Amino acid sequence: MIIVRMLRWIFGYVEFVVEGKFPERFINLAARKGVNIWKLRNKDNNICGYSRRSEYPELEVSAKKTQNCIHIVREYGLPFLVNKYKHRSGLLAGIVICAVFCKYMSGYVWNIKVEVPDMINEYEIRNLLKEYGVYEGARRNNINVQDVISKMSANDKRISWMTLNISGTDAQVKISPDISKNIEKNDLTRSSNMKSAADGTVTRVKVKNGTAAVKAGDGIRKGQLLVSGVMEYNDGTTVIVDSNAEIFAKTARSVRIDIPKTLNKYQKTDTSIIKNDINIFGLTVPVSFSDTPKGYVTKINEKNQFILLDKAIPVYVLSENWQEYKKQPAVMNKQQAEQLLKNKLTLYELFMISSTKSGKILRKNFSVNEDDDSFTLYANYEIEEDVCVKSDIEVIEPDEAEPTKNDESESEE
Repeated sequence: MIIVRMLRWIFGYVEFVVEGKFPERFINLAARKGVNIWKLRNKDNNICGYSRRSEYPELEVSAKKTQNCIHIVREYGLPFLVNKYKHRSGLLAGIVICAVFCKYMSGYVWNIKVEVPDMINEYEIRNLLKEYGVYEGARRNNINVQDVISKMSANDKRISWMTLNISGTDAQVKISPDISKNIEKNDLTRSSNMKSAADGTVTRVKVKNGTAAVKAGDGIRKGQLLVSGVMEYNDGTTVIVDSNAEIFAKTARSVRIDIPKTLNKYQKTDTSIIKNDINIFGLTVPVSFSDTPKGYVTKINEKNQFILLDKAIPVYVLSENWQEYKKQPAVMNKQQAEQLLKNKLTLYELFMISSTKSGKILRKNFSVNEDDDSFTLYANYEIEEDVCVKSDIEVIEPDEAEPTKNDESESEE
């Protein structure tokens, strides 16, 4: 049915109305002549329908013979369209140029979709693709898919496998990471001691594997042996193991935070400028010609792509939103300074505790001092944390004993 409609549009067809006393005779006569008529209907006591453009003269003859009047209501199809615009050569030339332009541009890649896992940065992958010739505006015939895949997989050890599919003007890249590079291999033959990561006093000892070298109440220094990987059993057997333990100790931390009395505050002004550019098939055309604000400014970039029939097309609107600020000095009093210093100290504590293993603050004290130019906060902490860190034991295999010559001569009989 679609082919029939397409052929009718190519060769042209008309919608007609028959008026008269005997429209039935007109229909019967047209049918005997074999004229193709479709969608006949009665409208205001008249007969309406459609017929091919080439067969309409036969309908006029049939209408005249049956004493009816026929006229065209509307014309459809390519012949009428060409006849309507035949004197507009510019339009025809524009259509031809547009068709040639679309055909030419269809040989390029204009949209690249990259799917990467969280552990790999999409921006880095796009830069690598650009180095190997895959970028927006690259010619499809110049892209060797297998060559790009092999080179990227060989040069980036994070990639386990990747696919590159080019369909029309779209390219889709999917990357799977090499998980083995991110998982620490479990070496069953590993042997290790555990040493101290800080100075302090031992509070708790929990050894899961190995021999403890300290007990609760002992003072320890950074780098001191806490758990030995050498274990001796009751039968006298000695083995070297991968030690595992939790040694908690009280450790000390201190911090100093300075802030000047005079701070610079930046207040937003009424000067705000938006600059827009249009990127069409890789060509950037400026739309706004405003000057960039001077002094203290912020800039927010936006990139909006046009969508046509749920399909992304290589046309972008690039926006730059510039906002100007003015600098104003502000002098703080001691109360404001203390509040700001406490906020900074809270952030320090969060980072400090997160850098320890199972650490918690047992005690802290701080003081704020003021001089001519600044406020200074001094803080001291007593922390309980697991201070164990592994230290591998290097096991050196003894050289195989070489056979020696026995110089003893056999006793004479």
